[in-house]
Amino acid sequence: MLISLGAIIAVGVQEVGGVSNIWEQAAKTQRTEFFIMDVDLRTRHTFWTATIGGILLWLPLFTTQAQIQRYNSVPTLRQSRLTLLFNMCGLMLIIVLCSWIGLMLFAKYSTCDPVGADIIKSPDQILPLFVMEVLGKYPGLPGLLIAGLTSGSLSTISSALNSLTAIITGDFVKHYRPDYSEEKLAVISKSISTVSGITAFALVFVIAEVNKTIQISPFSTLLHGSLLGPILGAYALGMFFPFTNELGTILALTVSVLLSAFVGLGNIFSGRAGLLPDQKLTLSTDGCLLANYTIDDFGKNSIMSRCVGDWKEDHANDSFFLKIWSISYLWQPAIGTISTFLLGIIFSGIIVIIRKNSGPKVNESLLSTPFLKLWKVVLGQKYLDKWVDYDSPPFTGDPSAKLRRNNNELANLNSNHKENQFSVTVL
Repeated sequence: MLISLGAIIAVGVQEVGGVSNIWEQAAKTQRTEFFIMDVDLRTRHTFWTATIGGILLWLPLFTTQAQIQRYNSVPTLRQSRLTLLFNMCGLMLIIVLCSWIGLMLFAKYSTCDPVGADIIKSPDQILPLFVMEVLGKYPGLPGLLIAGLTSGSLSTISSALNSLTAIITGDFVKHYRPDYSEEKLAVISKSISTVSGITAFALVFVIAEVNKTIQISPFSTLLHGSLLGPILGAYALGMFFPFTNELGTILALTVSVLLSAFVGLGNIFSGRAGLLPDQKLTLSTDGCLLANYTIDDFGKNSIMSRCVGDWKEDHANDSFFLKIWSISYLWQPAIGTISTFLLGIIFSGIIVIIRKNSGPKVNESLLSTPFLKLWKVVLGQKYLDKWVDYDSPPFTGDPSAKLRRNNNELANLNSNHKENQFSVTVL
């Protein structure tokens, strides 16, 4: 994948006249503004959506089964942390390369928007169009580059299907049917993986239909925010607040999923109705063949340059709900995370008051050490003792802990065996 991205950039930079021309074309149309400090949540891309929204967009991905099974695949906790570090560096590199390709494509088609000129039907087709125009004279090469780009998603999809199968088989099938043999469980897991793969493939057509709407929140981000955002909030509750409980967290998750779905689905349907603000930057078809000429004789509409006005003035009188539905898609995961976090604290507190007891204590090692010290200062050790278990052995997330524990037990058994042999010899 990285080779494909690098090859496209190397060829593309020469095709569009160099790095300076790419940057100049982007700067002229306000596509290089990094510090847009607008605090309006409806503004699609700002400094705040890229930092706060971006962090809460990516963090939930690292609390899923697909990632956790990767952490557990290495022998030590240190190596798990190193894999995360390498993953972060790789992701940053890929994002930078993809962003540069986006600027490069704009420079190439800055005077002839392929979508506006009806050359292609979707912005997703711009990169294949560019590859075919630039490298089409080399048989087989465009296919190899496109295959290299799409191959990166295959490993992600395979691990996601594998983790989904593991969760359903381990947490549900084994739980309710503990008498099933390993052979039967293997057949069930393969069936679950097959059905999940077919379902995921079918969703491609759903997303393609949904994304036809202007300025629509990506359907994948809707699912991301509605499901993974609340899961991150639940993780945060467990790490930072020892007085939260299971029922309070489940209630918070339920409400947060419904709230996120309300905002996301409202965005989709409002976009379909043409009610959302159009924040697209200026695009032009002036450089296209027959640009700005009516060619109705050929059964097509006029190809005209497009420009965007001040969308805030046009939507100043929008209703309250329409403003909520117009929130940038990058805030979608944040809505799920923050609402779960806050509602979990409130619901857990209400449940503790109703039950009049603190419930089971939380192992000290499962809590964030800085927050544990904070609660000790704020609440006092005496009150904290009601919630935190300081006596149980520490729980470790080190994947090698079980192996070390087994090795220690084996060493103890060997030691006892030798002592017994020595005692028998002496006797």
